[in-house]
Parts: sequence; structure tokens; C-alpha cells
Amino acid sequence: MSWSKIAAVGGWSTVFPLKSVGIEVFPTEDIEDVGKFIRHIARSKEYGIIFVEESLYDEIADVRAEFADSDLPAIILIPSVSGSEGLGTSIIRETLKRAAGRDIMAEE
Repeated sequence: MSWSKIAAVGGWSTVFPLKSVGIEVFPTEDIEDVGKFIRHIARSKEYGIIFVEESLYDEIADVRAEFADSDLPAIILIPSVSGSEGLGTSIIRETLKRAAGRDIMAEE
């Protein structure tokens, strides 16, 4: 069985703690073009999961679209240390709405 690596891209204070559990961290302070960098590591086929800080959501729109139908890597949004912007939940809600035909996450 082969294992893929896990990467985390975002602000230093968000991704650095993930290093302690074996995730390769890439602080955005060290990356000039985040979208190009994420595309590069996604195409490398070394990473099965790429965690990306929510604040980078708009910057990586083209990358998300390119890999949306791919099994790997899974590009997953994570909140920053300052808190969630709710993007992850809204993406899950929209996906479930398309699959189920209605908003099954709605509070009644």
C-alpha cells in the first residue's frame, strides 16, 4: 500500500501546528504565487490531501476548478487561527443541495 503526503498551505500561525502531526507545511509568507504553488504540488501526485486556509479561497479558484472532479488530491479548506469564515460549511451545503435536490442542512 502506498501512502500520499498531506500538505497545508496558509498563514504561519495556522499551518505550523499541523507540522507536529506530520503534515508538510507551506506558509504563505514564503510563497509568492499561492495558486501556482498549489497547482504545482497537486500535479506532483505526491499529496493526497492539501489543506488550504480559507482566506486563500478566492486566490485559488482556478486551481479548485481544475481539481474539482479529481479523486486526488482532495483540496480542503481549513479555518485560520482567527476563526472560520464559514466557507467550508457553505461549500458542503451547496454540494448536498445539488445531490439531494434540497437543502437538507437547513434548520427547520
